[in-house]
Amino acid sequence: MERKKLVQTPELKVEYSKEQSETLWKINRVVAPITIIIPVVLIMFSDSINFPNVYREMFVGRIYAIVLGFVVVISSLVPKLKNRGHIFSFLLFLGFSLMAAHLSAVMNNENSSLTNWILTTIIGCGILPISLSYTSTVVIISFIYYLLVYFNLGFLPDVAFRMTLINVGSASVAAMAFKVAQFRIREREFFFRKSLRKANGEIEKLNEKLKDENVHLTTELEVAKHIQTIVLPQKEEYASFEDLDISCLMIPADEVGGDYYDTISFGKNGIITMGDVTDHGLHSGLIMMMVHTAIRALSQIEKNDIKRIFEIINKLLFDFRHKTSDHRIMTLLILKYEGVGQFTLTGQHESLLIISPDGSFQDLSLLDYGMFAGLEENVTPYLDTLQFEIKKDDVLILYTDGITEAMNSNNEEFGKGGIIKAAVTVRKRSADKIKRAIIDNCLKHVGHEKLHDDMSIMIIKKIK
Repeated sequence: MERKKLVQTPELKVEYSKEQSETLWKINRVVAPITIIIPVVLIMFSDSINFPNVYREMFVGRIYAIVLGFVVVISSLVPKLKNRGHIFSFLLFLGFSLMAAHLSAVMNNENSSLTNWILTTIIGCGILPISLSYTSTVVIISFIYYLLVYFNLGFLPDVAFRMTLINVGSASVAAMAFKVAQFRIREREFFFRKSLRKANGEIEKLNEKLKDENVHLTTELEVAKHIQTIVLPQKEEYASFEDLDISCLMIPADEVGGDYYDTISFGKNGIITMGDVTDHGLHSGLIMMMVHTAIRALSQIEKNDIKRIFEIINKLLFDFRHKTSDHRIMTLLILKYEGVGQFTLTGQHESLLIISPDGSFQDLSLLDYGMFAGLEENVTPYLDTLQFEIKKDDVLILYTDGITEAMNSNNEEFGKGGIIKAAVTVRKRSADKIKRAIIDNCLKHVGHEKLHDDMSIMIIKKIK
């Protein structure tokens, strides 16, 4: 369902309006006292000293902000009025705007009063999240009130008068344009939250099950490990690529790992992915499974646009990370196999290694084609694609940093050199043999040391 249609649904429209009102009700608790304190302080310590000639007229203007500020303060203390937060925010903005317009009029557009009005307009129109209709109403009332007070005092429409109208009017239009952009962002964020509600609900149910005090921790981890084993691609799945010999393996550092890979075949072509969630363990494994499910679904809808798949997965992870106050992000590589050895990739992950039949190799860096998924809300500016080809008997190696950063007792990493050395010696053999040679060499390098990160590897060999 499109965002526009979703927000226009009556039930969701009511929910969206209620959410915005409650937010404003909370904002009023902080802002309203400030709008009372500032005018009171100015009346007591500034107006009578710096502006004795217009002190009485200025006092009248301050009263608008003080009175309406008190009304809003009282409303912000009544829980039953939290669904009317937008109305009281409107009154708050109106009181401060009337004060600013009144001061500008009685002071004959003195620079400080004009600056005050412009700042009030920018804050109210651009930052205070009340609706555009309420904002426009405040601006119109303030201008009308300003004109009535200004001409009633006998002032003439001089240059300062015209500049006041121009400056405040321009600030109002610019700030309201900014507000329109803000509202669109809020609606989009609301849409994504509703779109992910079902998925997050399932994750919350799983978390509740795992918190069951009557089930031992070892049993919980076995269940999670079993689920992860199921979601990782099985041999019959990646064997369906007609001209590719593929073999995969993940060795988790704990019972559950945060590494991710998948192969989705569409016959002669398909989508191949690999990623690595920050950290490891049960939480990272849950994120990995969430990403697996999402990519499986998206591959059926957006299979011709891998950049779009990455953008949606990034948004999902970004929202999940902020909702759960979690630090985890992930590297993610999405490969679209076009057939006949042709690949298109996007995302950021460890570099790709291509071993040729003669033993030479290529090291393709992926730093320029994406960024960490979940780190920024919008990654579109950072995404790019790379097209490359592997020929018959070429070996393409995808891996996670758990292999390259695996250390022995001397704190020496296995590194890309270890992968290349192990692969070159068996490059003419099957993908499964190449995978086993790399893993065996890596584990031999580590020896009796503990694995500190998950290790995953995928070997893709062109066989036709």
